[in-house]
Amino acid sequence: MKALEDERCRSGSCAAAFGAVAMLLFAPFAGAADWRVLPRMSLSETYTDNVRLGGGFGGGGFGTTGKGGEDFVTQINPGVFIRGQARRFNVDLDYTMNNLIYAENGNLTRMRHQLNAAGTGELIKDLFFVDGRASIIQQNISLLGPQAISNVNATGNRADVRTLSVSPYLRHRFGNLATGEVRFLHNEVTSNTSFVNSSANAYTANINSGDAFRILAWGLNYSNQTIEFTRSGREAELERSFANLRYAVTPQFSLTATGGYERNTFLSIRGKNSSPTWSVGFMWQPNERTNIALTGGQRFFGDTYNAVASYRTRLTVWDASYDENITTFNQQAQQGAQTGFGSAGFAGGFNQLITAQNPGLNPGLIQQGSGGLLGMGLSGSFFDPTNFLTNRLFLQKRFQASFALNGLRNTFVVRGFNMTRQALSAAIADEVLPGVADLSLLNHTRQTGGNVLWSYRLSQRNRANFNLAYTRFSFLGANRDDDLMLASFSVVRQLQERPNLFAILEARHNRRASNQPGGDYRENAVTASLNMSF
Repeated sequence: MKALEDERCRSGSCAAAFGAVAMLLFAPFAGAADWRVLPRMSLSETYTDNVRLGGGFGGGGFGTTGKGGEDFVTQINPGVFIRGQARRFNVDLDYTMNNLIYAENGNLTRMRHQLNAAGTGELIKDLFFVDGRASIIQQNISLLGPQAISNVNATGNRADVRTLSVSPYLRHRFGNLATGEVRFLHNEVTSNTSFVNSSANAYTANINSGDAFRILAWGLNYSNQTIEFTRSGREAELERSFANLRYAVTPQFSLTATGGYERNTFLSIRGKNSSPTWSVGFMWQPNERTNIALTGGQRFFGDTYNAVASYRTRLTVWDASYDENITTFNQQAQQGAQTGFGSAGFAGGFNQLITAQNPGLNPGLIQQGSGGLLGMGLSGSFFDPTNFLTNRLFLQKRFQASFALNGLRNTFVVRGFNMTRQALSAAIADEVLPGVADLSLLNHTRQTGGNVLWSYRLSQRNRANFNLAYTRFSFLGANRDDDLMLASFSVVRQLQERPNLFAILEARHNRRASNQPGGDYRENAVTASLNMSF
Protein backbone atom coordinates (compact mmCIF):
# COMPACT_ATOMS: atom_id res chain seq x y z
CA MET A 1 0.00 0.00 0.00
CA LYS A 2 1.36 3.38 -0.92
CA ALA A 3 2.01 5.64 2.05
CA LEU A 4 -0.70 8.24 2.33
CA GLU A 5 1.89 10.74 3.44
CA ASP A 6 3.71 10.46 0.11
CA GLU A 7 0.85 12.17 -1.74
CA ARG A 8 1.67 15.67 -2.96
CA CYS A 9 -0.67 18.62 -2.78
CA ARG A 10 -3.02 18.58 -5.74
CA SER A 11 -1.78 22.05 -6.59
CA GLY A 12 1.76 23.28 -6.11
CA SER A 13 0.35 26.62 -5.06
CA CYS A 14 -1.75 25.28 -2.16
CA ALA A 15 0.48 26.81 0.50
CA ALA A 16 0.55 30.16 -1.26
CA ALA A 17 -3.23 30.13 -1.57
CA PHE A 18 -3.69 29.55 2.14
CA GLY A 19 -1.12 32.14 3.09
CA ALA A 20 -2.58 34.72 0.75
CA VAL A 21 -5.98 34.73 2.48
CA ALA A 22 -4.89 36.94 5.33
CA MET A 23 -2.91 39.18 3.00
CA LEU A 24 -5.81 39.77 0.63
CA LEU A 25 -8.20 40.61 3.43
CA PHE A 26 -6.07 43.50 4.57
CA ALA A 27 -4.41 44.61 1.32
CA PRO A 28 -6.31 47.95 1.26
CA PHE A 29 -4.42 49.00 4.39
CA ALA A 30 -0.97 47.77 3.30
CA GLY A 31 0.39 51.19 2.46
CA ALA A 32 0.08 52.43 6.03
CA ALA A 33 1.42 49.29 7.67
CA ASP A 34 4.67 48.53 9.44
CA TRP A 35 5.96 45.31 7.88
CA ARG A 36 8.67 43.01 9.19
CA VAL A 37 10.01 40.19 7.06
CA LEU A 38 12.34 37.64 8.69
CA PRO A 39 13.58 34.99 6.24
CA ARG A 40 15.32 31.86 7.47
CA MET A 41 16.98 28.71 6.15
CA SER A 42 17.62 25.33 7.74
CA LEU A 43 19.85 22.58 6.33
CA SER A 44 20.08 19.19 8.03
CA GLU A 45 21.28 15.64 7.51
CA THR A 46 19.77 12.77 9.51
CA TYR A 47 20.95 9.18 9.79
CA THR A 48 18.29 6.79 11.09
CA ASP A 49 18.49 3.03 11.52
CA ASN A 50 14.69 2.64 11.19
CA VAL A 51 13.29 5.21 8.78
CA ARG A 52 9.84 3.57 8.70
CA LEU A 53 9.66 2.78 12.42
CA GLY A 54 9.15 -0.83 11.40
CA GLY A 55 9.02 -3.85 13.64
CA GLY A 56 5.29 -4.52 13.66
CA PHE A 57 2.51 -2.01 13.76
CA GLY A 58 -0.18 -3.84 15.72
CA GLY A 59 -3.00 -1.82 14.22
CA GLY A 60 -3.21 -3.20 10.71
CA GLY A 61 -3.31 -1.26 7.50
CA PHE A 62 -0.08 0.71 7.88
CA GLY A 63 2.83 0.17 5.58
CA THR A 64 4.85 1.56 2.70
CA THR A 65 6.73 0.26 -0.30
CA GLY A 66 10.48 0.37 -0.72
CA LYS A 67 13.45 -0.35 1.49
CA GLY A 68 13.23 -0.33 5.25
CA GLY A 69 15.79 0.12 7.96
CA GLU A 70 18.64 2.57 7.52
CA ASP A 71 18.58 5.77 5.53
CA PHE A 72 20.21 9.18 5.22
CA VAL A 73 17.69 12.01 4.94
CA THR A 74 18.62 15.51 3.77
CA GLN A 75 16.32 18.41 4.61
CA ILE A 76 16.42 21.82 2.93
CA ASN A 77 13.92 24.08 4.65
CA PRO A 78 13.58 27.72 3.59
CA GLY A 79 11.07 29.74 5.59
CA VAL A 80 9.83 33.21 6.36
CA PHE A 81 8.04 35.02 9.18
CA ILE A 82 6.04 38.10 8.13
CA ARG A 83 4.33 40.53 10.49
CA GLY A 84 2.26 43.50 9.36
CA GLN A 85 0.82 46.00 11.82
CA ALA A 86 -1.24 49.13 11.32
CA ARG A 87 -3.80 51.08 13.27
CA ARG A 88 -6.69 49.02 11.93
CA PHE A 89 -5.20 45.66 11.03
CA ASN A 90 -2.52 43.14 11.89
CA VAL A 91 -1.35 40.00 10.14
CA ASP A 92 1.19 37.27 11.00
CA LEU A 93 2.44 34.62 8.59
CA ASP A 94 4.94 31.86 9.35
CA TYR A 95 5.78 29.53 6.45
CA THR A 96 8.30 26.71 5.97
CA MET A 97 8.95 24.62 2.87
CA ASN A 98 10.11 21.23 4.17
CA ASN A 99 12.07 19.42 1.41
CA LEU A 100 13.07 15.84 2.28
CA ILE A 101 15.55 13.86 0.16
CA TYR A 102 16.07 10.14 0.95
CA ALA A 103 19.34 8.50 -0.10
CA GLU A 104 18.13 4.86 0.05
CA ASN A 105 14.40 5.34 -0.58
CA GLY A 106 14.28 7.84 -3.41
CA ASN A 107 10.55 7.25 -3.93
CA LEU A 108 9.95 8.91 -0.55
CA THR A 109 11.61 12.19 -1.57
CA ARG A 110 8.95 14.87 -1.23
CA MET A 111 8.07 18.42 -0.31
CA ARG A 112 5.97 19.40 2.71
CA HIS A 113 4.37 22.78 3.39
CA GLN A 114 3.97 24.17 6.91
CA LEU A 115 1.99 27.33 7.45
CA ASN A 116 0.46 29.35 10.26
CA ALA A 117 -1.17 32.58 9.11
CA ALA A 118 -3.61 34.83 10.95
CA GLY A 119 -4.96 38.32 10.52
CA THR A 120 -7.53 40.76 11.90
CA GLY A 121 -8.91 43.80 10.12
CA GLU A 122 -11.12 46.63 11.34
CA LEU A 123 -13.11 47.46 8.20
CA ILE A 124 -15.49 49.95 9.86
CA LYS A 125 -14.02 51.75 12.85
CA ASP A 126 -15.21 50.37 16.19
CA LEU A 127 -17.93 48.30 14.48
CA PHE A 128 -17.11 45.81 11.71
CA PHE A 129 -14.16 43.41 11.89
CA VAL A 130 -12.90 40.35 10.00
CA ASP A 131 -10.63 37.59 11.32
CA GLY A 132 -8.87 35.14 9.02
CA ARG A 133 -6.68 32.14 9.72
CA ALA A 134 -4.99 29.40 7.68
CA SER A 135 -2.66 26.56 8.58
CA ILE A 136 -0.93 23.52 7.13
CA ILE A 137 0.63 20.94 9.44
CA GLN A 138 1.66 17.29 9.36
CA GLN A 139 0.47 14.90 12.06
CA ASN A 140 0.06 11.23 12.86
CA ILE A 141 -3.19 9.75 11.56
CA SER A 142 -3.94 7.16 14.25
CA LEU A 143 -2.80 6.10 17.70
CA LEU A 144 -2.46 2.54 16.38
CA GLY A 145 0.30 3.10 13.83
CA PRO A 146 3.95 4.11 14.32
CA GLN A 147 4.24 7.51 15.99
CA ALA A 148 6.62 9.69 13.98
CA ILE A 149 8.07 12.69 15.81
CA SER A 150 8.99 14.55 12.61
CA ASN A 151 8.49 14.30 8.86
CA VAL A 152 11.73 12.33 8.50
CA ASN A 153 10.08 9.02 9.44
CA ALA A 154 8.01 7.63 6.54
CA THR A 155 5.56 5.47 8.45
CA GLY A 156 2.40 5.50 6.33
CA ASN A 157 0.69 6.94 9.42
CA ARG A 158 1.14 10.61 8.67
CA ALA A 159 -1.02 13.16 6.85
CA ASP A 160 -1.20 16.81 5.90
CA VAL A 161 -3.98 18.67 7.70
CA ARG A 162 -5.05 22.02 6.30
CA THR A 163 -7.38 24.50 8.00
CA LEU A 164 -8.92 27.71 6.75
CA SER A 165 -11.35 30.01 8.56
CA VAL A 166 -12.94 33.41 7.92
CA SER A 167 -14.99 35.21 10.56
CA PRO A 168 -16.71 38.59 10.03
CA TYR A 169 -18.30 40.13 13.11
CA LEU A 170 -19.96 43.25 14.47
CA ARG A 171 -18.90 44.60 17.84
CA HIS A 172 -20.40 47.62 19.56
CA ARG A 173 -19.80 49.20 22.93
CA PHE A 174 -22.83 50.75 24.64
CA GLY A 175 -20.90 53.28 26.69
CA ASN A 176 -19.85 51.75 30.00
CA LEU A 177 -23.06 49.69 30.23
CA ALA A 178 -22.31 46.74 27.95
CA THR A 179 -20.50 45.39 24.89
CA GLY A 180 -22.29 43.31 22.26
CA GLU A 181 -20.95 41.09 19.49
CA VAL A 182 -22.55 39.16 16.62
CA ARG A 183 -20.23 36.82 14.71
CA PHE A 184 -20.31 34.40 11.80
CA LEU A 185 -17.53 31.86 11.25
CA HIS A 186 -16.92 29.52 8.35
CA ASN A 187 -14.09 26.99 8.45
CA GLU A 188 -12.74 24.18 6.32
CA VAL A 189 -10.57 21.26 7.47
CA THR A 190 -9.03 19.05 4.79
CA SER A 191 -6.29 16.44 4.60
CA ASN A 192 -4.44 14.63 1.84
CA THR A 193 -6.26 11.46 2.92
CA SER A 194 -9.64 13.22 2.29
CA PHE A 195 -11.24 10.87 4.83
CA VAL A 196 -11.81 13.55 7.48
CA ASN A 197 -12.63 16.56 5.32
CA SER A 198 -15.28 18.74 6.94
CA SER A 199 -16.68 22.25 6.98
CA ALA A 200 -18.50 24.22 9.65
CA ASN A 201 -20.69 27.29 9.92
CA ALA A 202 -21.07 28.92 13.31
CA TYR A 203 -23.17 31.82 14.57
CA THR A 204 -22.60 33.47 17.93
CA ALA A 205 -24.21 36.42 19.67
CA ASN A 206 -23.43 37.80 23.10
CA ILE A 207 -23.83 40.88 25.22
CA ASN A 208 -21.77 41.37 28.37
CA SER A 209 -21.92 44.08 31.01
CA GLY A 210 -19.38 46.89 31.08
CA ASP A 211 -17.55 48.90 33.72
CA ALA A 212 -20.82 50.18 35.19
CA PHE A 213 -21.37 46.71 36.67
CA ARG A 214 -18.17 46.19 38.63
CA ILE A 215 -19.81 44.37 41.54
CA LEU A 216 -22.39 42.25 39.71
CA ALA A 217 -21.39 41.54 36.11
CA TRP A 218 -23.69 39.70 33.71
CA GLY A 219 -23.82 38.28 30.20
CA LEU A 220 -26.16 36.63 27.69
CA ASN A 221 -24.70 34.19 25.15
CA TYR A 222 -25.91 32.15 22.19
CA SER A 223 -23.97 29.88 19.83
CA ASN A 224 -24.94 27.52 17.02
CA GLN A 225 -22.46 25.46 15.03
CA THR A 226 -23.23 23.03 12.20
CA ILE A 227 -20.44 20.68 11.10
CA GLU A 228 -20.76 18.79 7.81
CA PHE A 229 -18.61 15.70 7.30
CA THR A 230 -17.85 15.69 3.58
CA ARG A 231 -17.37 11.98 2.91
CA SER A 232 -20.50 10.73 4.69
CA GLY A 233 -22.67 13.79 4.15
CA ARG A 234 -23.72 13.66 7.80
CA GLU A 235 -24.15 16.78 9.91
CA ALA A 236 -23.84 17.56 13.61
CA GLU A 237 -25.44 20.63 15.15
CA LEU A 238 -24.27 22.01 18.50
CA GLU A 239 -26.37 24.79 20.04
CA ARG A 240 -26.04 26.52 23.42
CA SER A 241 -27.94 29.36 25.09
CA PHE A 242 -26.92 30.54 28.54
CA ALA A 243 -26.62 33.48 30.91
CA ASN A 244 -23.67 34.15 33.19
CA LEU A 245 -23.19 36.13 36.41
CA ARG A 246 -20.07 37.20 38.27
CA TYR A 247 -20.24 38.68 41.78
CA ALA A 248 -17.12 40.47 43.03
CA VAL A 249 -16.79 39.64 46.73
CA THR A 250 -13.52 41.59 46.79
CA PRO A 251 -11.47 43.18 43.98
CA GLN A 252 -9.43 39.96 43.87
CA PHE A 253 -12.10 37.28 44.44
CA SER A 254 -15.34 36.68 42.52
CA LEU A 255 -18.10 34.06 42.47
CA THR A 256 -19.41 32.90 39.09
CA ALA A 257 -22.52 31.10 37.84
CA THR A 258 -23.97 30.11 34.46
CA GLY A 259 -27.30 28.60 33.47
CA GLY A 260 -28.99 27.72 30.20
CA TYR A 261 -29.81 24.97 27.73
CA GLU A 262 -27.85 23.05 25.12
CA ARG A 263 -29.41 21.27 22.16
CA ASN A 264 -27.21 18.92 20.16
CA THR A 265 -28.35 17.10 17.04
CA PHE A 266 -26.31 14.05 16.03
CA LEU A 267 -26.69 10.27 16.08
CA SER A 268 -25.72 9.49 19.66
CA ILE A 269 -24.78 6.05 21.01
CA ARG A 270 -24.98 7.19 24.63
CA GLY A 271 -28.55 8.33 25.14
CA LYS A 272 -29.74 11.92 25.29
CA ASN A 273 -27.57 14.67 23.85
CA SER A 274 -29.54 17.75 24.97
CA SER A 275 -30.40 19.07 28.42
CA PRO A 276 -30.34 22.10 30.72
CA THR A 277 -26.83 23.13 31.73
CA TRP A 278 -25.44 25.04 34.71
CA SER A 279 -22.21 25.72 36.56
CA VAL A 280 -20.92 27.55 39.63
CA GLY A 281 -17.38 28.53 40.53
CA PHE A 282 -14.95 31.24 41.48
CA MET A 283 -12.16 33.43 40.10
CA TRP A 284 -9.23 34.48 42.26
CA GLN A 285 -6.49 36.90 41.25
CA PRO A 286 -4.56 37.75 44.43
CA ASN A 287 -1.93 39.65 42.41
CA GLU A 288 -0.97 40.38 38.82
CA ARG A 289 1.19 37.24 38.64
CA THR A 290 -1.40 34.73 39.86
CA ASN A 291 -4.72 33.62 38.34
CA ILE A 292 -6.99 30.78 39.46
CA ALA A 293 -10.46 29.91 38.13
CA LEU A 294 -12.56 26.82 38.91
CA THR A 295 -16.09 25.81 37.87
CA GLY A 296 -18.26 22.74 38.37
CA GLY A 297 -21.72 21.92 37.09
CA GLN A 298 -23.83 19.68 34.89
CA ARG A 299 -24.29 19.09 31.18
CA PHE A 300 -26.13 16.42 29.23
CA PHE A 301 -23.26 13.94 29.74
CA GLY A 302 -23.21 14.38 33.54
CA ASP A 303 -21.07 16.26 36.03
CA THR A 304 -18.49 18.56 34.47
CA TYR A 305 -15.52 20.56 35.76
CA ASN A 306 -13.15 23.17 34.35
CA ALA A 307 -10.09 24.76 35.95
CA VAL A 308 -7.29 27.13 34.96
CA ALA A 309 -4.35 28.24 37.11
CA SER A 310 -1.20 30.19 36.30
CA TYR A 311 1.62 31.70 38.31
CA ARG A 312 4.63 33.67 37.12
CA THR A 313 7.79 34.88 38.81
CA ARG A 314 10.79 36.67 37.36
CA LEU A 315 12.39 33.37 36.35
CA THR A 316 9.52 30.87 36.17
CA VAL A 317 6.09 30.21 34.66
CA TRP A 318 3.63 27.66 36.12
CA ASP A 319 0.46 26.63 34.26
CA ALA A 320 -2.26 24.02 34.82
CA SER A 321 -5.66 23.50 33.25
CA TYR A 322 -8.49 20.97 33.09
CA ASP A 323 -11.30 21.00 30.55
CA GLU A 324 -14.28 18.82 29.60
CA ASN A 325 -16.23 19.26 26.38
CA ILE A 326 -17.85 17.51 23.45
CA THR A 327 -15.78 18.10 20.36
CA THR A 328 -14.81 16.91 16.88
CA PHE A 329 -11.64 16.63 14.83
CA ASN A 330 -12.79 19.76 12.97
CA GLN A 331 -12.93 21.81 16.16
CA GLN A 332 -9.67 20.42 17.56
CA ALA A 333 -7.82 21.05 14.29
CA GLN A 334 -8.98 24.67 14.30
CA GLN A 335 -7.87 25.11 17.91
CA GLY A 336 -4.55 23.47 17.12
CA ALA A 337 -4.01 25.93 14.29
CA GLN A 338 -4.27 28.74 16.82
CA THR A 339 -2.35 27.29 19.75
CA GLY A 340 -0.69 23.97 18.87
CA PHE A 341 -3.44 21.52 19.67
CA GLY A 342 -4.92 22.64 22.92
CA SER A 343 -1.85 24.40 24.27
CA ALA A 344 0.98 26.61 23.22
CA GLY A 345 2.97 23.53 22.22
CA PHE A 346 6.02 22.13 23.96
CA ALA A 347 7.85 25.46 23.86
CA GLY A 348 4.80 27.46 24.94
CA GLY A 349 5.78 27.87 28.57
CA PHE A 350 9.31 28.79 27.57
CA ASN A 351 8.11 31.35 25.01
CA GLN A 352 5.79 32.93 27.58
CA LEU A 353 8.68 33.28 29.99
CA ILE A 354 10.98 34.84 27.39
CA THR A 355 8.22 37.27 26.41
CA ALA A 356 7.73 38.31 30.04
CA GLN A 357 11.48 38.77 30.54
CA ASN A 358 11.85 40.69 27.26
CA PRO A 359 8.58 42.57 26.63
CA GLY A 360 10.04 44.51 23.71
CA LEU A 361 11.35 41.45 21.83
CA ASN A 362 9.64 40.57 18.56
CA PRO A 363 7.38 37.49 19.02
CA GLY A 364 8.56 36.17 15.68
CA LEU A 365 12.16 36.16 16.87
CA ILE A 366 11.07 34.43 20.08
CA GLN A 367 9.27 31.69 18.14
CA GLN A 368 12.21 31.17 15.80
CA GLY A 369 14.85 31.48 18.49
CA SER A 370 13.39 29.07 21.04
CA GLY A 371 13.49 26.15 18.64
CA GLY A 372 17.07 26.87 17.62
CA LEU A 373 18.16 27.67 21.16
CA LEU A 374 16.75 24.46 22.61
CA GLY A 375 17.50 22.31 19.58
CA MET A 376 13.90 21.17 19.30
CA GLY A 377 11.79 21.05 16.15
CA LEU A 378 10.13 17.77 17.11
CA SER A 379 6.41 17.23 17.44
CA GLY A 380 3.93 14.48 18.13
CA SER A 381 2.67 12.38 20.98
CA PHE A 382 5.55 13.07 23.37
CA PHE A 383 4.78 16.76 23.73
CA ASP A 384 0.98 16.93 23.43
CA PRO A 385 -1.85 14.42 23.11
CA THR A 386 -2.43 13.29 19.53
CA ASN A 387 -5.50 14.73 17.80
CA PHE A 388 -6.02 11.52 15.83
CA LEU A 389 -8.11 11.62 12.65
CA THR A 390 -11.78 10.75 13.19
CA ASN A 391 -15.24 11.65 11.92
CA ARG A 392 -16.88 10.92 15.27
CA LEU A 393 -18.00 13.22 18.05
CA PHE A 394 -16.48 12.48 21.44
CA LEU A 395 -16.39 13.64 25.02
CA GLN A 396 -12.88 14.90 25.72
CA LYS A 397 -11.46 15.39 29.21
CA ARG A 398 -8.01 16.94 29.27
CA PHE A 399 -5.59 17.90 32.03
CA GLN A 400 -2.24 19.52 31.36
CA ALA A 401 0.40 21.21 33.47
CA SER A 402 3.74 22.83 32.69
CA PHE A 403 6.62 24.50 34.46
CA ALA A 404 9.38 26.54 32.83
CA LEU A 405 12.46 28.12 34.39
CA ASN A 406 14.91 30.31 32.52
CA GLY A 407 18.03 31.38 34.40
CA LEU A 408 21.44 32.64 33.39
CA ARG A 409 22.80 29.17 32.63
CA ASN A 410 19.95 26.70 33.11
CA THR A 411 16.67 26.39 31.26
CA PHE A 412 14.26 23.79 32.61
CA VAL A 413 10.89 22.81 31.12
CA VAL A 414 8.50 20.16 32.48
CA ARG A 415 5.19 19.23 30.87
CA GLY A 416 2.57 16.63 31.71
CA PHE A 417 -0.83 15.73 30.29
CA ASN A 418 -3.69 13.26 30.60
CA MET A 419 -6.48 13.16 28.02
CA THR A 420 -9.39 10.75 27.61
CA ARG A 421 -11.77 10.57 24.68
CA GLN A 422 -15.06 8.67 24.78
CA ALA A 423 -16.99 8.34 21.52
CA LEU A 424 -20.51 9.77 21.44
CA SER A 425 -21.35 8.79 17.85
CA ALA A 426 -21.22 5.45 16.05
CA ALA A 427 -18.00 3.83 14.80
CA ILE A 428 -19.42 3.49 11.28
CA ALA A 429 -18.43 7.12 10.68
CA ASP A 430 -14.78 5.99 10.68
CA GLU A 431 -15.10 2.87 8.54
CA VAL A 432 -13.19 4.56 5.69
CA LEU A 433 -10.21 5.63 7.81
CA PRO A 434 -6.94 3.88 6.92
CA GLY A 435 -5.06 1.59 9.26
CA VAL A 436 -7.86 0.84 11.74
CA ALA A 437 -8.74 -2.86 11.59
CA ASP A 438 -10.90 -2.72 14.74
CA LEU A 439 -12.82 0.54 15.13
CA SER A 440 -13.88 -0.39 18.66
CA LEU A 441 -10.31 0.26 19.80
CA LEU A 442 -10.99 3.99 19.49
CA ASN A 443 -14.30 3.97 21.41
CA HIS A 444 -12.54 4.99 24.62
CA THR A 445 -8.88 6.04 24.72
CA ARG A 446 -6.53 7.65 27.20
CA GLN A 447 -3.22 9.39 26.49
CA THR A 448 -0.97 10.05 29.48
CA GLY A 449 2.52 11.45 29.25
CA GLY A 450 5.08 14.09 29.93
CA ASN A 451 8.57 15.24 29.20
CA VAL A 452 11.47 16.95 30.92
CA LEU A 453 13.92 19.21 29.12
CA TRP A 454 17.10 20.58 30.68
CA SER A 455 19.19 23.04 28.69
CA TYR A 456 22.57 24.10 30.10
CA ARG A 457 24.54 27.05 28.74
CA LEU A 458 28.14 25.88 28.46
CA SER A 459 29.36 29.30 27.32
CA GLN A 460 28.00 32.41 25.68
CA ARG A 461 27.63 30.60 22.34
CA ASN A 462 27.29 26.93 23.35
CA ARG A 463 24.41 25.04 24.93
CA ALA A 464 23.71 21.39 25.76
CA ASN A 465 20.17 19.97 25.86
CA PHE A 466 18.79 16.81 27.48
CA ASN A 467 15.24 15.64 26.83
CA LEU A 468 13.35 12.66 28.27
CA ALA A 469 9.76 11.92 27.28
CA TYR A 470 7.20 9.20 27.92
CA THR A 471 3.63 8.64 26.71
CA ARG A 472 1.18 5.77 27.25
CA PHE A 473 -1.72 5.09 24.89
CA SER A 474 -4.43 3.07 26.65
CA PHE A 475 -7.29 1.60 24.63
CA LEU A 476 -9.78 1.23 27.46
CA GLY A 477 -11.91 -1.89 27.30
CA ALA A 478 -9.67 -3.46 24.64
CA ASN A 479 -6.76 -4.65 26.83
CA ARG A 480 -4.13 -2.79 24.84
CA ASP A 481 -1.46 -0.41 26.13
CA ASP A 482 1.37 1.14 24.12
CA ASP A 483 4.31 2.80 25.88
CA LEU A 484 6.32 5.33 23.87
CA MET A 485 9.71 6.58 25.07
CA LEU A 486 12.12 9.18 23.73
CA ALA A 487 15.57 10.23 24.92
CA SER A 488 17.64 12.85 23.13
CA PHE A 489 20.81 14.84 23.63
CA SER A 490 21.88 17.81 21.54
CA VAL A 491 24.60 20.44 21.43
CA VAL A 492 23.80 23.89 20.01
CA ARG A 493 26.46 26.38 18.97
CA GLN A 494 25.79 29.94 17.84
CA LEU A 495 28.26 30.56 15.04
CA GLN A 496 27.42 34.22 14.50
CA GLU A 497 24.82 36.78 15.53
CA ARG A 498 24.00 38.69 12.32
CA PRO A 499 22.61 36.86 10.56
CA ASN A 500 21.83 34.43 13.39
CA LEU A 501 23.51 31.14 12.57
CA PHE A 502 23.18 28.05 14.77
CA ALA A 503 24.77 24.63 14.37
CA ILE A 504 23.02 21.70 16.10
CA LEU A 505 24.14 18.11 16.60
CA GLU A 506 21.52 15.78 18.07
CA ALA A 507 21.32 12.08 18.92
CA ARG A 508 18.05 10.41 19.90
CA HIS A 509 16.54 7.05 20.78
CA ASN A 510 12.84 6.44 20.13
CA ARG A 511 10.87 3.29 20.93
CA ARG A 512 7.42 1.81 21.43
CA ALA A 513 6.60 -1.16 23.66
CA SER A 514 3.14 -2.70 23.30
CA ASN A 515 1.40 -5.50 25.16
CA GLN A 516 0.10 -6.71 21.78
CA PRO A 517 2.21 -8.90 19.44
CA GLY A 518 4.01 -7.00 16.69
CA GLY A 519 3.50 -3.61 18.28
CA ASP A 520 7.11 -2.90 19.28
CA TYR A 521 9.68 -0.83 17.39
CA ARG A 522 12.80 1.19 18.14
CA GLU A 523 14.90 3.78 16.35
CA ASN A 524 18.29 5.44 16.79
CA ALA A 525 19.01 8.63 14.87
CA VAL A 526 21.66 11.35 14.59
CA THR A 527 20.99 14.77 13.03
CA ALA A 528 23.40 17.58 12.14
CA SER A 529 21.85 20.89 11.10
CA LEU A 530 22.55 24.54 10.35
CA ASN A 531 19.81 27.10 11.09
CA MET A 532 20.07 30.67 9.84
CA SER A 533 17.67 33.57 10.36
CA PHE A 534 18.18 37.08 9.00
